[in-house]
Amino acid sequence: MKIILVATGANGRNVVFVSDTLQSYSLEEATKLAKSGQFANVYVVKGNNGDYLRTSRSVPKKEQLEQISVSSHQLFAYAQDTRSAFSTPAFDRYLQLYQHTLENDGRPLIVTFDGKGRITKDAAKEKLRLHQEIIFDAAKKFKIDPYLLGAIIIDEIARFGLIEGIMDPLLGYFIGLNASAGVAQIKIDTARGLMQTGYYNPNSNDQKLLPDKVGKTPRAYLYQYIKEPKHSIFFAAARMRSLIDEWKKYANLNERPEIIATLYSMYKSPHTHPEANERGTQIAEEFYQIAKMWLQ
Repeated sequence: MKIILVATGANGRNVVFVSDTLQSYSLEEATKLAKSGQFANVYVVKGNNGDYLRTSRSVPKKEQLEQISVSSHQLFAYAQDTRSAFSTPAFDRYLQLYQHTLENDGRPLIVTFDGKGRITKDAAKEKLRLHQEIIFDAAKKFKIDPYLLGAIIIDEIARFGLIEGIMDPLLGYFIGLNASAGVAQIKIDTARGLMQTGYYNPNSNDQKLLPDKVGKTPRAYLYQYIKEPKHSIFFAAARMRSLIDEWKKYANLNERPEIIATLYSMYKSPHTHPEANERGTQIAEEFYQIAKMWLQ
């Protein structure tokens, strides 16, 4: 096998290694494979903080580990922020291989409007239906449309499908940042705000989550709750309800699902003439209809 992409943690250390088979490996896993000769062109070095990988001297510069690395922050920005212009030769090659693999699979795809997210419909359906009961429970609690909630989750599933395998081994390295987590990809600080305003508390017995205490609770601590599917989905529903409430003096968002979908992943001050972006429109139209078919 050959390493084609490396992901770094918050400290810049290489911690996830992606092979040319699109399989992702943690540093520990990659080290074992390198020691057994299953990774080409790398070798193991013993350092003060443990073993790490180094590129063989015969490898061209453009293929050296330092040249094919990207940060966890860049990966999240690519998936979540449609304005992100992040691109490197190594990441572009990874995307091309990922897309080529999906296309060769031959199964129908879900593709986000900007092309950054894509996943087979079968895989997305399986992930969504796994949480069907939670979606309806959350929608009932917050009095929001369950199919719009499902549509938003479909969008997040598609966007993070291409980096899900890379990000999973990175979890312990970025949770101090304002990362997004869980199946609904709620940002940690968004969830914090929903707890502060009393919309949702994943554990009322936890003193660190009380409205007057959660502002000082570390992100890493909050992440442990947000990553759980139930809480991720309930925070997503709470986010939708908070938007409806925040904007009600200016616009009835219950009649504008495309605006809820637009505002879910961004912030704008309430005003009388909200406009949907392409992401929100796709969610409210295409993905909404898919959610209605899948959530029975």
